[in-house]
Amino acid sequence: MDTDQSVFAVITGGGTSGHVIPALALAEILIDAGHSSQNLHIIGTTTGIETKLVPPTRIPISLLDVRGFSRKVSLSSLRQNISALKSLRIATRQAVKLLLTLKPKVVISVGGYGSVAASRAATKLGIPFLTVSYDRLPGLATRLQSRKATATAVAYLPTKLQNAILTGAPVRRALRTLDIAANRAGARERLGLSAASKVIAVTGGSLGSAMLNAVTRQLVEDNSNREDLCVIHLTGERYIKDDLPQLTAGSKIKYQRLASTIAMEDLYAASDLIVSRAGASTIAELATIGCPSVLIPWRQSAENHQFFNAKWLGDLGGAVVLEEGVYSQKLLAEQIVKLIDDSNKLSSLAKMARVAGTVHRESKLGELIASIASATNSSHLDLSSPKRIHIVGVGGPGMSAIATVLAEMGHHVSGSDINESEIIHRLRLIGVKINIGHDRKAVGDCDLVTGSPAIAKSNIEYDEAGKRNIRIVSRGEMLANICSRAKSIGVAGTHGKTTTSSMLAAILIEAKKNPSYLIGGDVADFGRGASWTNSELFVVEADESDSSHLKLPLAGAILTNVDIDHLDNFLTFDAIRQSFSEFVGKVNGPRVLCIDDLACAEIAQNFGAITYSALDNRESKSDSSQASHSKADFVATEVSFKNGSARFVVSQKIDGHFAKLGEVMIGLRGMHNVRNALGALTMAMQLGASFDDASTALSKFGGVARRFDQHGTHQGVTYVDDYAHLPNEISAVLAGARDESDSWSRVVAVFQPNRFNRMSVISHLYADSFVDADLIVITDIYASGTKPIAGITGELVVEAVRNAHPQSNVVYRAQRVDLIEFLANELKSGDLCISMGCGDIAALPGELISRRQV
Repeated sequence: MDTDQSVFAVITGGGTSGHVIPALALAEILIDAGHSSQNLHIIGTTTGIETKLVPPTRIPISLLDVRGFSRKVSLSSLRQNISALKSLRIATRQAVKLLLTLKPKVVISVGGYGSVAASRAATKLGIPFLTVSYDRLPGLATRLQSRKATATAVAYLPTKLQNAILTGAPVRRALRTLDIAANRAGARERLGLSAASKVIAVTGGSLGSAMLNAVTRQLVEDNSNREDLCVIHLTGERYIKDDLPQLTAGSKIKYQRLASTIAMEDLYAASDLIVSRAGASTIAELATIGCPSVLIPWRQSAENHQFFNAKWLGDLGGAVVLEEGVYSQKLLAEQIVKLIDDSNKLSSLAKMARVAGTVHRESKLGELIASIASATNSSHLDLSSPKRIHIVGVGGPGMSAIATVLAEMGHHVSGSDINESEIIHRLRLIGVKINIGHDRKAVGDCDLVTGSPAIAKSNIEYDEAGKRNIRIVSRGEMLANICSRAKSIGVAGTHGKTTTSSMLAAILIEAKKNPSYLIGGDVADFGRGASWTNSELFVVEADESDSSHLKLPLAGAILTNVDIDHLDNFLTFDAIRQSFSEFVGKVNGPRVLCIDDLACAEIAQNFGAITYSALDNRESKSDSSQASHSKADFVATEVSFKNGSARFVVSQKIDGHFAKLGEVMIGLRGMHNVRNALGALTMAMQLGASFDDASTALSKFGGVARRFDQHGTHQGVTYVDDYAHLPNEISAVLAGARDESDSWSRVVAVFQPNRFNRMSVISHLYADSFVDADLIVITDIYASGTKPIAGITGELVVEAVRNAHPQSNVVYRAQRVDLIEFLANELKSGDLCISMGCGDIAALPGELISRRQV
């Protein structure tokens, strides 16, 4: 083989179809992403089914003599395992030579004994590798590989696998895109089946199942007189001549018997009901397509993993699970026939299975593999000497902060954006050269190009960098490399991270620690959101929206809370929780977590974190809240609100007893800000700041841009703007809008929903967000780059509020001109008008003041 040849990816695993089919599905995902089949390579075993299934695909394959280990305790098993170990050592040496020749950017393991040699070789050679787990209970090989894998792609959460990222399972293209309704007639015609038949398909996997074959024989013989019934039976090659049903010449049932089929899409499309074992790939296929099924897990599967696979789909209402050994052969057959005759139950199973399969149909495996492969060249950057760095989309809060830090490090920074702004002006003042509009020439002499995740990779500046072989790094990778230049302290959480990280920086400045910082918003006291001081400490806001928080090398972290958001990235709340758990687990230093949040409290317990808790008078009446409060290491008590400020007493648990540290005053409203301040104080004290430093800094803290920003009072109406855009954020802001000294006649809440994809999923969660408002005004959705979705408008929020609180005064004004006209006429002296959202609603106070002056 030509030693100059290189491939994009090596996929390893084999033996049974349970590993080979996912391997081929992965190959299809990569081919669909633009990689040639000849730029991939599969490493399998000499005795597995891959020897039959892979060659027709024309994907290059190499076979190693790898054997499975026996888990039995016997002399013969010991001899077998000694032989298998010798074979593994030889195969690993062969895999090392093979990988040195192929030079893959990434090695992908689908698990099983067939993957062990190549995975060990990848580790030895320092080649990034991804382990893919699609079993509910991962096998031993996968569990061991996940410890050293660059990442572990999982189909289910929660999981104990390390470095886990929810991607969904790999499913073949023909099945991922299969529409049963559109393909049923054609599939039945190809299989010679009547359009009116009730079709049951029975499959025991590539090896077949003697037990399922016996059940099928029972079913066919017991229902031989049913003309409306058809059974397609995949026996497995070794059982093709066993357990044949005894049918007479007068039998009316239609029975097809096959050893196997490569046209599984036709089998699924033609069938009304699938009867199957519960291998992981089968479960993923059934859910992806939305097939009603009866699952009979193989009870001798390793660690009973098939039961857990089946239970997942059964618990979600997408399958009927019947345990082997609990039901007799005859009773199993009767249960299957009973189900095929219940059309309503079949329809319900299909619907729920397809809902469960969303995570597989929208798999993020391709994106994860691309990210890992690109990291081989761009994970480490040498920022110790000046570089020429260009930033695409430099005008946003995140990228402008990175530009500021890089420029103050001494790098030659340029950037581009589509509009002039105050941020652009500020960047120019520190020497950043900025083009308005994108220009290929801007990247001509660069060492590195990075940019906002919101900018498409098709942008001409990225394209030009690629043509010139200039390194392109993601925002997360750039931020990770900046973090590596200092002792970095990350602040993460769904809500409050900008304010908390700003408070932490302010305390450390007061304590003469002179920290660098990079925050996702302008801090009033600093007049900016980023600075590089070249000191030991660096405070960084750890953003989870694109999972970049997981890339940061941190020496300490605060986790404020865990809530639902960014479902376009995470898909499920479990994935969000798992992501933050992984974030905390990677921190090499103090972990400070708020245990007033239940998910956060669970993560804190798992990692032995330093904890904090703050309860107001309403919350303290709950027994569970009091119990959580008493377990914290730092607590805020005696909380009071007056004149737009908060006061509270901080105590620290020492030797099991609380010692009072002193009183803190902050010029901010709401319990959420008390918690933000307490989290910042707790971390600052771990970093050597005194309580007095923290108390002094917090008393002077002026807040962050767009956090209860007061735009003044005009004609008796007070105008406030806030970035709150998620349900709990809005609740917190409105709950803090009135304190004992306020005399607003009404609180008028104006909310602009954000992102069509977000609102399609969580609009119902806003039902209770506005209970502290007297008048609620909802406008239409601000796209933020997302595409409109039919039926998804701001009215969904209105409906949620009205359904939960029929007495609420809620108004919908979709268009900006109508919104301004309504509010200009509605607002009265004594009102507090709070505009909320993360879109262009920030300009509303100024627009209203201008309109009311007319």
